[in-house]
Amino acid sequence: MLSPPSPLDVHELLDHTIGFLTPSAADLISCALVARSWVDPAQSHLFRVPHDRNFGYNIARSIAVSLCQTLSEQPPLARHVREFRLCLPLHVDTALPELLQGIQFTNLRTLDIAYFRMESTPFPEPFARLLTLNSLRQLKMHFSVAPSPSFMQAMQSCSTTIQHLDLVCSQGLGDVSTAEQAIWIQLKSLRLEYRKQYGPHTIDAMKFLSPFGLSELKALAIGGGNFVPWALIETKNIRVLDILHVPSEKMTPIDLSQSSNLSILRIGFLQFVPPTIFQTLATMISSHRIHTIFVYFESDLAWEWWEEDDYSVWEKLDQVLSSVPLDPLPTVEVEFDADEKKVESFFPRLVTKKMLRIIPFAGYNGQLSWWQNAIMRL
Repeated sequence: MLSPPSPLDVHELLDHTIGFLTPSAADLISCALVARSWVDPAQSHLFRVPHDRNFGYNIARSIAVSLCQTLSEQPPLARHVREFRLCLPLHVDTALPELLQGIQFTNLRTLDIAYFRMESTPFPEPFARLLTLNSLRQLKMHFSVAPSPSFMQAMQSCSTTIQHLDLVCSQGLGDVSTAEQAIWIQLKSLRLEYRKQYGPHTIDAMKFLSPFGLSELKALAIGGGNFVPWALIETKNIRVLDILHVPSEKMTPIDLSQSSNLSILRIGFLQFVPPTIFQTLATMISSHRIHTIFVYFESDLAWEWWEEDDYSVWEKLDQVLSSVPLDPLPTVEVEFDADEKKVESFFPRLVTKKMLRIIPFAGYNGQLSWWQNAIMRL
């Protein structure tokens, strides 16, 4: 009599089980050595987001050298890669473009380009080829300098399958204008973040966003400045709005009444609450169906700073959040790195109305994870 098949002979169950070991590269490697049937699912989780692995090098070098060498020598591994990071141009040499030329990323969904240097540099053709992959769904870009003309030219040929765009600028984009192009890619989500570290604010998102259209945008995250191309956005379609690290009172208030389908509002502060936030919250209307308002602070030191600040600011925040004209009342989630009772003392009205939900401090990585989960549900 034949023995009943093992549950681990079912590929879906095996893949799900091994998935619990994803944070541990050592455990995944051990699983790949158990049996032939375990090799593929173990490799799938090991190489799905390879830049999160530490192969004994720093991240940029492991991606540019060790990982690319491995994928080039063992082509079947490339089909497992779902997210790939290019750190440019610190480790761009003659070998890297050649290695990438021979790698077939058949299932790549997210391309993460970290463009770090003191000056712009030409964008190699094998890198530009990655922008054209039909499997691509999300494009992440972090610039410390203005991108090169060759990069902007590559953007004009990027895949029409891209639905999500993340753009982070440390210095500003400068003059990145290109020839007029028709919009042929409608985004579902857009994340714009400006980290002012050097020089004046020079970003021009409207020029850079060609060939992307924003009229069908459902999720928007903005941070660090007044550079949102509102004229291109159909605000009534926005369901998720994330206002990142509000910098100062100079930020223009946002009219939430124009976003009639808004359901989730997130507001992140550096170390204080600027008056413009109260003006923004005052634009909420009774027809909104906002079920969650999330308040978080970029720094865990903000909670220590609270004790030294004018308590009236926090009292006003509690009053405004607890008096929003919504029915049913939303849940106000506050991210903290302090004693829970201390946090509750800042929001007595929210506590009384049972609107407050305190969650552990997750920091910047937690914010990125939240955003990633949110846009995948769109």
